Amino acid sequence: MKKIRMFMLIAVIALLSACNEETSSSESAAKDSGSTDKPIDITFAEPARILSFAPLYIAIEEGYFKDQGINAEISSGGGGSQVIATLLSGDSQFAINAPRAMFSALDSGEDLIAIQSLNSALTYEVALSNKYLESKKIDFNSPLEKKLGALEGATIGIDQIGDSSDVYLRYLMEKYNFDQSKMKAVKLTGSGPKIGGMQENIIDGGVQSPPFTALAEDNGAGKLALRLSEEEDYADLVWEVVFAKKEYIDNNPEIAKKVVKALGQGIELARDNPEKAAATITSYFDGIDEEMILTSLKGLQATYVGNGEMTKSGWDNAQKPLVEFSDISGVSSEHDTTEDVLWTNKYIKEAFSE
Repeated sequence: MKKIRMFMLIAVIALLSACNEETSSSESAAKDSGSTDKPIDITFAEPARILSFAPLYIAIEEGYFKDQGINAEISSGGGGSQVIATLLSGDSQFAINAPRAMFSALDSGEDLIAIQSLNSALTYEVALSNKYLESKKIDFNSPLEKKLGALEGATIGIDQIGDSSDVYLRYLMEKYNFDQSKMKAVKLTGSGPKIGGMQENIIDGGVQSPPFTALAEDNGAGKLALRLSEEEDYADLVWEVVFAKKEYIDNNPEIAKKVVKALGQGIELARDNPEKAAATITSYFDGIDEEMILTSLKGLQATYVGNGEMTKSGWDNAQKPLVEFSDISGVSSEHDTTEDVLWTNKYIKEAFSE
């Protein structure tokens, strides 16, 4: 009887061992194939909270990232330099910012690559105070050339001296043969200080992405005078690009594909259903009501093209003003804008062909 019991015990132990080995083998196979239920943690670095980044917020709130098995978080604030620092330190895996931040890092020898562009046109808008608009006899419907001429002698609030808004506006004035040096730029970071400055007649206007002009009008400080995308070159320009370390993308192509898939769906919703998009992301903008966000998103609809595909001409139009005004932009080198050098549509094509 003891021998029988001993035999049964050995048999049970052998069976349990086999089960454990099979389970371990299955777990290992699942890990190797990438088919695990555990979500991938990804952090996106953004310079500030603005509507140009709406597809990112939409992708989070609508569950597009979760559908791809990604737990997405945002590191927000600090401007372009902080975005780059966060990316290079490894605290974030992806950065979303204007091309200037990426070009500056490339100038410093960093190996980065862009995989998507949230906007396909420059989103900056200029609001001018009611008093200044009246003095210059212009409004939003005035010819672009007349509106740019009115900026000679104006004092304009910007987030940072020499930032993208400063450079692209000055380049546009110069292109139309106006003296950009006669426009005085004053550092006023964020919408509130600019609006306050316009109300107190300290500045004549400000330049920033939406919802700045909608806020200025809502507060009675001024009105939308011009969208920089009225200029042909700026209507074809990569903007708010999604980029990362090239090494990271090379080592994680599936993650890159999942990221552009989720963001591409966010771009689609922002373009095709701004009403739903506005309701989805209102919580990201404290103190700004849904109607104002909707108005701003409708103004941005034309910038949400396809699924974020990029073009060489869009990169050329983004780079040229920065290099021409290198003394204030900090971008001194002209980089090769051929596809698959510093940018690629590869992952978008793969993600949306499946």
